[in-house]
Amino acid sequence: MLTVLLLASSAWALPAELSARLEVAAGVRGARLVDDAPAIPEEAYDKAFAGKVETGLVDKPGFKARVAWGVGVVDVPIARMWAAVNDDASKPDYTALEHVVLLGGELCGDDRRVFQYLGVSLLSDRWWVVDQHQNTAVATQSGGAVREVMWRSVDDMAAAVVGHPEAVSLAEQGIPIGFTQGAWFLVDLGDGRTLVEYHALTDPGGNVPARLASSFAAGGISETIESMAKLAEKGPTCL
Repeated sequence: MLTVLLLASSAWALPAELSARLEVAAGVRGARLVDDAPAIPEEAYDKAFAGKVETGLVDKPGFKARVAWGVGVVDVPIARMWAAVNDDASKPDYTALEHVVLLGGELCGDDRRVFQYLGVSLLSDRWWVVDQHQNTAVATQSGGAVREVMWRSVDDMAAAVVGHPEAVSLAEQGIPIGFTQGAWFLVDLGDGRTLVEYHALTDPGGNVPARLASSFAAGGISETIESMAKLAEKGPTCL
């Protein structure tokens, strides 16, 4: 468990309050919406608390793509970081996404369906449709100190955009990816900082090798976390 790993580390000493908060996070991990989150190495947490966003890749049986993961600590309170990672409408201003269209549910809502469009240099643009779910059980059990939101692409993305003219028009300009799934997992460190864990498994579709795409994805996780921290600082609309 995370707490055990961190307490065993000799790289730095854990203050009592921080140790208690990590114990809370460890206690609710069994209630995560994703039951296959990658095991992040102990040394990665050491580096995260030292100020580095650490990333890596792990194989997933039955998939050519690999799971890209990242862990870091941001100087942003959990409420603002949580608002940022759920602020789909603002993401085109802070990430490589060019367009986001809400297909179902409410913006910032617990359960929502979202179309996302990514312009790709030298290749066909990519688009996808995901169902996103917030883990209300983990938030309740931890008193808001731990948050999780996960996403998974829908099986029939072409059918999902029917009836949404903007999404249909954008979809015609690119190609759908094979699939994507992943999650954000946030832990309140109690001092205005948040421990951030992120992972994603994505098949880009087309002629792009899945394993190569996974390597690029891992390399971009640090930028993804930093972008969400910037959005959190500037003022996400989901507050």
